[in-house]
Amino acid sequence: MSLWFMLFLRALRLFVVNTLTRTSPTMDLRSGTPVWLLEAGSLREWPDLEGPRDADVVVVGAGISGALAALHLAEAGFDVLVLDRREAGRGSTLASTGLLQYEIDNSLVELGERIGREPAARAYRRSVAAVEQLGALVATLGHECGFAWRPSLYLGVTGQDAALLDAEARVRRACGIEVELLDARDIRAQYPFQRPAAIRSALSAEVDPLRLTLSLLRRAESLGATIRTGPCAELATIETGRMASVVTTTAGHVVRAGHVVFATGYESERYLPQPIGQLLSTYAMATEPEASLEDWDDRCLVWETARPYLYLRTTPSGRVIVGGEDERITDADARDALIGGKCADLVRRARGIWPSLRLAPACAWGGCFGETPDGLPVIGTPPGRPRTHFALGYGGNGITFSLIAAQVITASITGHADPDAELFRFGRPSLGAG
Repeated sequence: MSLWFMLFLRALRLFVVNTLTRTSPTMDLRSGTPVWLLEAGSLREWPDLEGPRDADVVVVGAGISGALAALHLAEAGFDVLVLDRREAGRGSTLASTGLLQYEIDNSLVELGERIGREPAARAYRRSVAAVEQLGALVATLGHECGFAWRPSLYLGVTGQDAALLDAEARVRRACGIEVELLDARDIRAQYPFQRPAAIRSALSAEVDPLRLTLSLLRRAESLGATIRTGPCAELATIETGRMASVVTTTAGHVVRAGHVVFATGYESERYLPQPIGQLLSTYAMATEPEASLEDWDDRCLVWETARPYLYLRTTPSGRVIVGGEDERITDADARDALIGGKCADLVRRARGIWPSLRLAPACAWGGCFGETPDGLPVIGTPPGRPRTHFALGYGGNGITFSLIAAQVITASITGHADPDAELFRFGRPSLGAG
């Protein structure tokens, strides 16, 4: 195949993708078959909403963000009602690949240049604490959530990345985060591939996001929270006032509450006066259980400095999950059309890192992904929307951000200011205009 013909095909593909994106503004949160459905077994389901209700707090969304918010609010003594038009955990959560990391999509050096060294250090330390707290929380749930502590390996791609990773490692150590800087010789000695440099972090983990969500909701329910999922639980309108909020569902059921928490992932923007961040589509595939992973002794999480980056992890059943290949697409049909090709691209790129892996695909999927200019989530109450709280966990470590959101929102509702709330607030300068 000639170079000119290959360039023509690439240009044609980009034209089709961009055209579909512009002409099809509606979207679904995920496409394809996420691996968590293959490993779920029997799933807990909750009844639909049947009539009017009162609650201290209504949490809209029964994914990982809503589950964490509901649990924290129930633990604080609030009467909590969780509503979701889908079954629990079947939206953005199901598209997650379940990596728990403190690193955000902007390195600590980059974040410091954008928002200042001290605020950036606080954001990273808060993420470190969130990973530790998630591990402690999972240990108390009494359910198997596919959780395991893992190291992470942040791989340089080009020779220039060695200096960048050296600077990043020094800045992380300076703010109290322990990391190990590996050079090319260290990497060759420990792994069956070659890269110019890498940062190895001990504090990372993996989890099954669907099972974790269901376990969190069960715990919240045991503390008095009510979970309702189905068509009658879909939000139609919301009226907010100084003293209370009134939520009406598409079935006409009226719910009166003191506060409303929006934990509906990237669908939350429909309730905001203007968009926050930028939406994309990301892709992932999972293999059949590998017969052997002896070359991957530590089962580390692997990701790259390249943007968009590739990342790899394993599961307790021996599958390999590969993710990345982001595209600026928000149309589900356009995203669907690319899943097969993206799966092949992910396999090819993963073999470029780890040639010994078998990588026989069992399933592939795409999902909605959001990013902000500073790489941090957006958490809090937007201007002019009293008693409404948003948990917008933008970025590559959404589960970690979801925990931070639950903590910040619970503190706000209880009348206690979270010390880091301003790092994630609406209208912060690092978000740009608006």
